[in-house]
Amino acid sequence: MITIEKILFLKRISIFSSLTSQELRMIAEVSHEEEFATGEVLFNEGQSGDCMYFVVEGRVKIFLGVTPVEKVLAIYEGGEFFGEMGLYDDKPRSASAMAIDTSRLLVLHKADFCELISEYPEVALGIMKVLNQRIRVTIKKLAGIEGGMAEKPPRQYSKENFFEYMNAEFLKAKKQQTNLSFLEISIGKLNIHSGGVPPGDMVSQMMTDLGKILSKHLRPYDFSANISPKKLVVLLSEANRDGVIAFERRVKKDIDKLFTAFDNTHGLKAEVVYNSYCFPDDIKERETMLSLLEKE
Repeated sequence: MITIEKILFLKRISIFSSLTSQELRMIAEVSHEEEFATGEVLFNEGQSGDCMYFVVEGRVKIFLGVTPVEKVLAIYEGGEFFGEMGLYDDKPRSASAMAIDTSRLLVLHKADFCELISEYPEVALGIMKVLNQRIRVTIKKLAGIEGGMAEKPPRQYSKENFFEYMNAEFLKAKKQQTNLSFLEISIGKLNIHSGGVPPGDMVSQMMTDLGKILSKHLRPYDFSANISPKKLVVLLSEANRDGVIAFERRVKKDIDKLFTAFDNTHGLKAEVVYNSYCFPDDIKERETMLSLLEKE
């Protein structure tokens, strides 16, 4: 969008309704346009935020949790805005945002906004009045929804939901040129002291306990999934090789304790295999990662 198009668009936004054309021009000049593909994540709950968004076209949903257990807070369309808390503080995002359709948005960063209002404090007055009212409503809504969620979303998901989420993370990592890492944990050879084949329910319990261990170490925007009866995978958003190695080192201590307990209690020894993959160093495309994960 050229500057005049931005001005005409911003004039439709409620928080800018009291501004003059010159004041709108100043905001237009420090905002920039971004495009997001269908299913692309703009930001995740728990990540730091330093900007707000204005929807030019398309639709964006704001939600808590991760598919399949998610609570949609709002859907924003052309002429609406969201993410305004990013201009106020340095706290993590209280919810996630995803493009429902191919969407174009204007983005206003906190640093540019602060510089603008320091030079032209009169611009801030009209904006702040509307924003303060809106933020109060948003906080009440978040508190009500979170309080009504009797159960927190589980941290372990099905193979299908993992692949859906992974697709969105690949889109984001490519666009923002950030890292994306995966840790694959598989149970290899199983030996039971009494001989024979370990019962299926014992292996299932082992995998359930593995999932619980991983959940304790995940950040709000990471998650794990069962890929096969003996394989789990963890997606670490914006983590490089050092990050996934550090994560493996942390979880391995707890996993070693778990399998020592299984050995002492059930007489079952298990070999655990760890594989890590990083985007863009090891893998360039989502399809490559899919084939690696589905390999037995």
